[in-house]
Amino acid sequence: MTRSVTLHGRIIFRANIELLTGLHIGGAAGGLEIGGLDKPVIRNPRTNQPYIPGSSLKGKLRSLLEKVYGAPQTFRVNDGVFVHVPTNEEEYQRYRPIAGVFGTLPSYKELTISVPTRLAMRDVPLTEESEKELRQLRTDLPYTEVKWEAAIDRVTSAAAPRQIERVPAGAVFGPAEAVYSVYVGNGEQVSEVVALFGTLLEAFTYLEEDYLGGMGSRGNGHIRLCDVNIMARRLKAGSISAPQNVAQATSLRELDREKVVKRLQGIFAE
Repeated sequence: MTRSVTLHGRIIFRANIELLTGLHIGGAAGGLEIGGLDKPVIRNPRTNQPYIPGSSLKGKLRSLLEKVYGAPQTFRVNDGVFVHVPTNEEEYQRYRPIAGVFGTLPSYKELTISVPTRLAMRDVPLTEESEKELRQLRTDLPYTEVKWEAAIDRVTSAAAPRQIERVPAGAVFGPAEAVYSVYVGNGEQVSEVVALFGTLLEAFTYLEEDYLGGMGSRGNGHIRLCDVNIMARRLKAGSISAPQNVAQATSLRELDREKVVKRLQGIFAE
């Protein structure tokens, strides 16, 4: 069977990420020194500024959705790649909103839609204002603080102190940019592909209630999305439309997800 994929346009989500508690997203340590950091943060090698990798954001969003939807965690090896394989149609439909956004939908009998990954997440730098503020503060390290923790041996009760590097609470990263490509494959309708964008907004809501980065169960990584902006651009062979404003809000919780999806469906139906 011949399969084709058509790109109808893109939906662009932008927001700033405000840290309500310190954020730790780990980077590679250059070498362990006596009294040195056990867990440094990831930094831009050119500017030495911490940033949020797009891979960390995308992976966390998908993981949260899989837990909420009860997506199966069973895998098989297919040509050396771990691919989820639905075992029945009910399971297929439950997993579909997640895989339809974050990766190619797996196959189940005749229910097979092969499309490119629709979601691209950009790396997120510090805002210019936060960069200036952190540079002027007397932080333990450039742009970051050091948090001391103690790992307790549950058998001997011995404490082993360690140092965790964090971006301090109050810092703002942004804009975070998620680009959702409206790829439509065989057997799909444009309206249903556009509706899947609502799954991404749902995932961001779960993120605010959870945490980003490492050691969130110990207080790190509580974030809030602010200055939200959603735009859409229709694409046709030989022509590119001007981007259309879809929604703006000072916080994520102000957005009405259903209204956003309906507005987007109207744009791509025009």
